[in-house]
Amino acid sequence: MQRLATAVLGVLLAAVLLVAAVSAAVRFTATSGWWWERGFARFDAERRTGLPAEEVLRIGAEVREYLVDDSERLAVTYRVGEREVAFFSEREVQHMVDVKVLMERTWVAGLVAAGVLVLALVGAILLRRFGRGTVAMVGGAIGVAVIAVLAVVAVAGFDGAFRQFHLLFFTNDLWQLTSRDRLIQLFPQQFFFETTLVIGGAAVAASLLCLAAGVALRRRRGGGAA
Repeated sequence: MQRLATAVLGVLLAAVLLVAAVSAAVRFTATSGWWWERGFARFDAERRTGLPAEEVLRIGAEVREYLVDDSERLAVTYRVGEREVAFFSEREVQHMVDVKVLMERTWVAGLVAAGVLVLALVGAILLRRFGRGTVAMVGGAIGVAVIAVLAVVAVAGFDGAFRQFHLLFFTNDLWQLTSRDRLIQLFPQQFFFETTLVIGGAAVAASLLCLAAGVALRRRRGGGAA
């Protein structure tokens, strides 16, 4: 029974740890000016959009702002001659509404997971169960294993994994865009591949830290069952 309880707690720990780490990494990659500007330069957004660098950076900044503000729709314009015209098509604007909802849910889930981690840590300390470290070891090991499997799947067939992600998290086909669409010009699939690597790396790092903490605590206390 004690071993079963340890296994269950380890699985729960792995789940909340991965959710918290993924949420934090998503928040970083979705709001980091440095990460976006690196992507624009790396994948030649100027050539793909036909706009100068300063315009690409301005548009990127407005998209990042939209992801964290209370606006319902993304309204980005650029100048063509004497006119201000919409940069994104209506289809792209509607897709970004879905993206914003998904981002908000991801961040909320991350906050909840972080809160659960804090409460679990406090409870473990109060119950004097944290010092043995077995649950931390199990949770960290499971987290590493899960991310390792997902990494193999993603790297081996990112196109398919990327498609499955959209089918899972979006209820319409607005995400099916082409190279003529501005979102694809700014954020080609290679950008999302590297972003996925960052998110996966954050999850692995969190799991490894948890595993290392568990090992250290076990050695400090000379073993134990939980």
